[in-house]
Amino acid sequence: MNPGTTAAERLSQHRRSEYGLGRRPLRSSLRCIGVDAVPQKPKLTGSQWAETYGRIPKSTGAESGPVTLYGYQRGLLDAMCDPTVPLVTVLKAARVGYTRLATLAIGYHLHQDPTLCAVAQPVEDDAEEFGATEIAPMLRETPVLARMLRPVRKGEKQDSATFYQMSNGALVRVVGAASDDAFRRYSARFMFADEIDGDGWTPGAKTQGDKLKLFWTRGETFYNRKQVRGSTPLLEETSRVWKLWLASDQRRYFVPCPQCSEAAGELDGWQYLDWGGKDTPHGLKWDLDEDGSLKSVWYQGTCGCIIDEGRKAWMDAHGEWRATATPKTPAHAGFHLWTGMSLNANAAWPVIAQEWLEAQDDPASLVQPFVNLRLGRPYRQTLGQEIKPATFLDRCEAYGAEVPDWVRTLTLGGDVQSGANARIEGGVWGWGPGLECALIGHFVLPGDPAKPEVWQNLDRLLLRGFKRSDGVALRISAAAIDSGGHHTSEVYAFCNERRRRKVWAIKGRNEARGSRTKVWPRLPSSKLGSAFYMIGGNAARDFAYGSLALIEPGPRYVHFPIEPAEGSRPIDTEYFTQLTREQLVRRPGGYLEWDKPKVPREAGVCFVYAYVAMCGLQASSGKYVALGRMPERDEADEAEAGSDAAANEEADPATGSDALAPPAAEAAPVPTAPPPPPVPPAYARPQHSGFINHGRPGGWMSRRD
Repeated sequence: MNPGTTAAERLSQHRRSEYGLGRRPLRSSLRCIGVDAVPQKPKLTGSQWAETYGRIPKSTGAESGPVTLYGYQRGLLDAMCDPTVPLVTVLKAARVGYTRLATLAIGYHLHQDPTLCAVAQPVEDDAEEFGATEIAPMLRETPVLARMLRPVRKGEKQDSATFYQMSNGALVRVVGAASDDAFRRYSARFMFADEIDGDGWTPGAKTQGDKLKLFWTRGETFYNRKQVRGSTPLLEETSRVWKLWLASDQRRYFVPCPQCSEAAGELDGWQYLDWGGKDTPHGLKWDLDEDGSLKSVWYQGTCGCIIDEGRKAWMDAHGEWRATATPKTPAHAGFHLWTGMSLNANAAWPVIAQEWLEAQDDPASLVQPFVNLRLGRPYRQTLGQEIKPATFLDRCEAYGAEVPDWVRTLTLGGDVQSGANARIEGGVWGWGPGLECALIGHFVLPGDPAKPEVWQNLDRLLLRGFKRSDGVALRISAAAIDSGGHHTSEVYAFCNERRRRKVWAIKGRNEARGSRTKVWPRLPSSKLGSAFYMIGGNAARDFAYGSLALIEPGPRYVHFPIEPAEGSRPIDTEYFTQLTREQLVRRPGGYLEWDKPKVPREAGVCFVYAYVAMCGLQASSGKYVALGRMPERDEADEAEAGSDAAANEEADPATGSDALAPPAAEAAPVPTAPPPPPVPPAYARPQHSGFINHGRPGGWMSRRD
């Protein structure tokens, strides 16, 4: 262009499009300069952050160093860190890495998305332990977090095991849900509620309501608040995490079958690994050797393929989380994790199958931990009231005598009734190894308990001998008689005169809000010179009524006679109705308590008190403690136990031993007290009805053939 031209001439020569061509490249160049000058933090998902920056501290487990996640853990951690998912519920078992994922999610929200974090454990002790053993090591040994630890300056409050503040403004606090101040005076956007089935999460009498809701209000000032809550479930009736998971979208980890589906996925080959069930063809299956030991374990897929555990790692790497329900609250994600999904060596399928087999040796004590800790499911208590009373009739059996041969001792549970039908009822129960028990007879002694005649009949019953088929006559070793009715003074007088014979007056302890205390107290209580024992009624009922659910003879199994001992009332439908009338119910506060209806239930009460008397025997002698242990299978041990029992049977009855001397040519005949008065004819035995076989929760045993 000629420099001598005027401005007007130069402007007239410009074309309109030249400005556009120059402006666009200029903007692009300026944008690039800004990006290069100001470093931008990459946006990562939770799993990407964990495998990029995460570290496993040396003091928190068997492994340490950089984080490598299993396939199912990636999707769960991504949901924990996804701001578009406000609620996450995790129904979990043990050995699945849930605690590690929780700490990684906290680390993500401190570094990648700086915010206010809060962790709630059931009680303050748990909070301090979690902060000291999980949070603090993670902050120290994760480099990107260690650089953000706030330096302690003079005059400032130092961080504690339950409070950590970062230099970027993020912080994490750990509280105990049981504390009254747990959910006051602070705000949090990311909230992690741990073990919400723990007792600390149960609302107390003075709390403001549901504690999980109170925790949720800590984030009301944040439009993008988020809460992750998880727990190992306990009982189905009261499990919080179970009910929350049912309200979620119920995600399960679907994996492709290594035989009938490509990695891209033929839909028929996709399935979620499950324990299965007795009535399902899929799940874990196993073979046993002739000696009963575990031979081989495999997984029977829903597609029909037999899958070896060696392919589990491949399936885990190619799996994906899929929702299986419509959530009641939008964007509520629920995850179910059980031990069989984990690639941990202690979570191998043979290990799980072996634990299930071991649980069958003591189902009353070991099945629930297996269901909770391995399957990640709530345990449904199959208690006596859940079995129709008439179904017990088919369980009645012929003892061959008044007492089965395996019974080693007898106890009596007594209940005193007043009113128009005044009487004393006493249930006599026999106990064997593992506290396997048998009803010997239930005796109804009519008469006014204010008069001595009915007590004389009870004393005759306590002195009576009940014979086994081998000729040994057992007498009642201990009796527990309820003193909480209208005839307390008469019960005290009767029992205190016979304390040396282990005839005890008992009274139920006041157990508020379903609390459980020790069945038998360390020391007796006294009132006006009379001694009585304050018992833990809830725990006693848990054991006694829980034993009714067992369906196979063995430890804690309950036997019933076709023909009870002479003088007993018939063991009929009415008896079993009374036996199962007390029910375990959930109160509004979330706790479990035994409901005691105002209808006849003496059969059940006497059974419970007979077990209480057994606990009293165990507190008085190691002999009865040994009786309560699991029976040994070793033949030598059984022979030794038999010799001990024989020695006890030959003991002098005056010393309070369980057995009277067996009749022999050189032995005097056993004196037997007159039987109690006959049972009123109103108790008539109906026809037998079928027994419903209530299977145990959990797995099953199957064979390839």
